[in-house]
Amino acid sequence: MFVFSTPPTPNGDLHLGHLSGPYFGADVYTRFLRMKGVEAYHLTGSDDYQSYVATRADADQSTPANVARYYADEIRATLAHLDCEIHSFQATMGDDGYGEFQTACFRSLLSSAAVDLRQSPALFDAVTGHYLYEPDVGGLCPDCGGSAAGNICEECGAPNLCHDLSAARSRQSAEAPVVGSLRRPELAMDQCYDNIDRHLRASGVPLRILDLFARVRRRGKFSVPITHPSDWGLPAEGFPGQVIWVWPEMAFGFLYNIQALGRSMGCNWKAEMPGNDWQIVHFFGFDNSFYHALLYPALYAEVFSHWKPRIRYHVNEFYLLDGKKFSTSCRHAVWGKEVLSPKTVDVVRLHLGLTRPEGERTDFTLDALRRTENEVFQSIWLNWLEALNQEIKQDFAGRVPDAGDWSPVDRAFFARIEIYRAAMERAYSDEGFSVRRAATQVCEFVRDCVIYRGARDFAAARRFYPARNRTSLALQTTAAAILAPTLAPLMPRFARTLARGIDGASTETWPRSVQRLAPGTRFDLGPVLVFYAKSGNPHLDDKETL
Repeated sequence: MFVFSTPPTPNGDLHLGHLSGPYFGADVYTRFLRMKGVEAYHLTGSDDYQSYVATRADADQSTPANVARYYADEIRATLAHLDCEIHSFQATMGDDGYGEFQTACFRSLLSSAAVDLRQSPALFDAVTGHYLYEPDVGGLCPDCGGSAAGNICEECGAPNLCHDLSAARSRQSAEAPVVGSLRRPELAMDQCYDNIDRHLRASGVPLRILDLFARVRRRGKFSVPITHPSDWGLPAEGFPGQVIWVWPEMAFGFLYNIQALGRSMGCNWKAEMPGNDWQIVHFFGFDNSFYHALLYPALYAEVFSHWKPRIRYHVNEFYLLDGKKFSTSCRHAVWGKEVLSPKTVDVVRLHLGLTRPEGERTDFTLDALRRTENEVFQSIWLNWLEALNQEIKQDFAGRVPDAGDWSPVDRAFFARIEIYRAAMERAYSDEGFSVRRAATQVCEFVRDCVIYRGARDFAAARRFYPARNRTSLALQTTAAAILAPTLAPLMPRFARTLARGIDGASTETWPRSVQRLAPGTRFDLGPVLVFYAKSGNPHLDDKETL
C-alpha cells in the first residue's frame, strides 16, 4: 500500500494548518498498517514547479529554484519534528528521470482522444499583457459565487478557467484583466465522466466529493488546459513558452515516487507500468479534491489503459487559527517548528488529533493546546501513571502483582480495556479511519482508568483486603501496558517510552486482544515520568514569543 500525503508547495515552511491534515493523518494511518503487518509506505515530496514558488521568488528577489530547494529542506525538517515517518520524499526538481517520465506521459496524453488542441479563451493582465492563472488572479467562483483563486475555489472545491471568474482582479496591476485567447492542449473532462463515475463508486469517496463531481457534470462540456504559458515548470514539448500544468504533473509524479521508492529497496516497480496490485491511498485537503479524485483518475485512464487503479481517499477540511484560515502571506500562522520539540511533539500530536478537521472545520488556539498539555496530559495521564508506578514500586518492588479477589467492578473494567482496544483498531482502520476519534477515545479511556483507581483508593481497604487491592493494581498495569501499542500510531515517541518501562510491552505489532500482564513482570515508569515531567518548550508557556 502506497500512502500519499499531498506534496507540499515549497514556497514556505509547514504550519499547523498544513500538518494537522494530510501529513499527520497519513503518518498515523501508515504506522497502524505496518503494525498490522501490511506492506505500507508513506510517500510525499516537494511540488517544486508550482506557480506559487515563482510568486514567492519574485517577492524574495530570488529564483524559483533556490526558493524550492530551501523550503523543501525546511519542510523535511518540520515533518521530522512532528515524528512523521516518510519512506520516500521525492523532490520534483533536478531529477532527469523524472522529467523524462513526465514528458513521456505528456506525449501519451496528446495522442489521447480526450485531448484536443484548442484556441480557447484565456485571461491576461490589462497593463503587462501577462497570462494570468492560479496566484496571479482572483475573483468570484462561477459555481458558488464565493471568493476564489485562479483555477480552483477553496470554499466549494470547484475548478474554474480564470476567464470565467466574476469580478476578476489581477495581482499584477489595478486594471481589470482582459479576456484573450490561447492555443494549447485541453482535456475534455466530459469525455471522461463515465470512467470517473466508475472509479468514485468503487473507491468509496466521501459524499462531499460525489457532490463536487455532480456539480462539475452539470456543466456539460468542460475542458481543462494541461499546459500554461510560464517560464517556471517542465517544458511542454511542442508548445514553446508553455509548461506542463503542475497538477497533471503531480498525478504522474505519484507513480514516479513509487518507482523511486522501489529503486531504493531493490524492487522493480515501474512508473510506466503501474501494477494492479498497487493499493494507493491519498490524504489531502478538500480544496484539492477536484485534482486528486476527478482529474487524476481521468488522466490515468487516458495514459494507462491497462491499469485499473485502486485508490482510497481521506479528506480533511480547513484547520482554522483563532477562527480564521491559516495564512502564510498574512503571517497568520503557528509554524510547526515553533511548538515542536522532543518533549512536546506527543502533546502537539494529541491536540492535533483531538481537534483535527475531519468532516468539518475546526479551530486551533494556543490556549487550547496548553490546556491539552496541562489539564489532560500532565494532570490526568501522567498523574495516574505516577500514582500507579509509585504504588507498584513501594508495595511490590516494581513488579506486577498477581490478581486476587475479583469484584463485578473489576470484571467490568477488564472488559472495558478490550472494548477500548477494539475501538482504537476501528478508528485507525480504513473503513472507519478517524484520528480525532482515536484521540478522543484514548482520553476517555485514561479518564476511565482514573475513575476506576479512585473508586478503589482506600487506605484501610488496602490494608485489610490486600487481595482486592492486588486485582486493582494488576488491571491498571494491564491498562497502562495496552496504551503503548494503541498509542503508537498517534503518539509514537510517548508509546515507545512507555513500552520500555513494561517488560513485554511492544509498539511493533498491533495487539489482537488484551492479555493481563504476568505476575512478576517488571513495571518501572520512572523514565517516562521524568522525561515528560515538563513541556521543555517555552512557546507553550509564552504566547508573546510567537
